[in-house]
Order: sequence, then structure tokens, then C-alpha cells
Amino acid sequence: MAPRTPLNFLLAIFPGYQLLDLAGPMDIFNILSLEQPDTELTLTFISDTLDPVASKPLPRKNASWSFDLESAFPHTRGKVNTTFNQYLTPDTTFDEYLKAAEAGELSQDGRLKPVDVLFIPGGFGSRVQRVHPDGSKTSNVQALVDFIPKIAPHIQEAIITVCTGSDILARTGLLDGRRATVNMYRFESIVEQNPTVKWQNWARWVRSQASEAGDKGVAVDIWSSAGVSAGMDVTLAFITHHYGGLQVSREVAKKLEYDWREIEEAAVDPLYIKHYAK
Repeated sequence: MAPRTPLNFLLAIFPGYQLLDLAGPMDIFNILSLEQPDTELTLTFISDTLDPVASKPLPRKNASWSFDLESAFPHTRGKVNTTFNQYLTPDTTFDEYLKAAEAGELSQDGRLKPVDVLFIPGGFGSRVQRVHPDGSKTSNVQALVDFIPKIAPHIQEAIITVCTGSDILARTGLLDGRRATVNMYRFESIVEQNPTVKWQNWARWVRSQASEAGDKGVAVDIWSSAGVSAGMDVTLAFITHHYGGLQVSREVAKKLEYDWREIEEAAVDPLYIKHYAK
């Protein structure tokens, strides 16, 4: 049986996302959608509010909390440039989308589409804390961590994570016992926090098939990549699997003038050997 063609992508964003984590893969899908116009791909940005989301540590408009930057950036004593910045605007919120999903109101013809693929980028925002007026702290991505297990039963095809997006997914427990890779630079701390994942830190990208999910897991493929630019590799591999084969991905990479090395699933990344192998 040929793999099902995923159409609807739900992309989660949070303050402090790494722009290339999502921009690289999304531009690959931009090219694919131009080359395959009959494949009616859709993209929905989702976050905890509808306020524009900054790539730097800037609280939302009228937010009652601030960021604990000293802990996140000890080498600069919390000093962070926030003037060179990019914003993305969500299409919906976690609460709105989940309510529609649970009510059976997601529709291919409606504003809120069914979710074929949940895409989770990384970035320093995945590890920074929010400081509330009473002094308490919560994870900047806690709303996303809470949302993922609730929406997981509604995901039709796959979850894709880039960089520390794997860390976010791991915190939900949905990666327990499954293979995944993650940002090589932050590997040791992430493994320490999520020891039940079968981490493969040498890999450029990993596809954990639905059959690898345990009794408490989600029966969809989980595609994960190493840091930042590796998101383009896992996306090209995903396209190879779902949208017409290797030649399709090669043509997309060619149009982007991306020097795709076609590293195989779970194979050792030469970048790992160069910088991290002991």
C-alpha cells in the first residue's frame, strides 16, 4: 500500500523559536506545493494566544510575566539582543483547535483543518522559564507540552520535530521507548532530562515508525532531526516517503540550491564525527 499523502500541517510556535528550524522546512514545502499544485497542502500556525510570536525572548503584548534570562543566558548575565527580531502570527490557539478537534468540527473545507502532521520546532525558547508576578516560574513551552498529548489522538500521519523540538515532545512522554535524535550541542542535558527515549545523537534524522509506539504512545510516525539546518534533511526525507520518491526531493533541493547529502535514516552524520565524536 502506498503511503498516505499528508495535506494539513499544524506548526506550533512559541516565543524564542529558532527561525531556521521552521523556515527551512516550510520553504521546502513551499517549493513542493508549487511543483505539485494538485496536492493541496495547507499550513496552520498555532500557539497559546493569537498575539504575534517573536523569535527573541519578548513576552506577548500585555503579558503579566517576564523571562528568566539570567538562567537561560548565564554567559551574558542575561543580556540578550531583542531588536533584531522576527514575528509570526498564529492562525489559531491550542485551546480553540483542541476544542474543535474534540467536537469533531475540524473540516477539510473549514478554517480549522484536520491535523495530518504536527510540526514542532526548537529554539532557546524551549528551555527558558517564565517568571510570574508571585515569583513562580513555569516553562515557556508548558502550554505546548500540555497540548501535544491531547491533540495526539487526532494526528492522522506524523509528528515532525526539529532540533530541541524533540526535547519538547519528549517531555510529554510520547517519545518514551522510541528512537529520536536532537540538537547535538545540547544532547547531554536533554538525555539527562529525558532518559527513557532511545536517543541517537549521531543521527542527522530519525524516523520512528508507528509500529514502535508502545501501549501508551501515539501510533503515528515520529520524524526527528538534529539541530537547526538538519530540519531540512528530515523534511526532504519526509517528502521522499510521501510525495513521489527520491527524485522529487532531489529536484526540490536543487531548486533551493541546498547541498543535500542524502544521509540515510539513523546513519552517522559527518557533522557528528567532526564536532562531537569522542
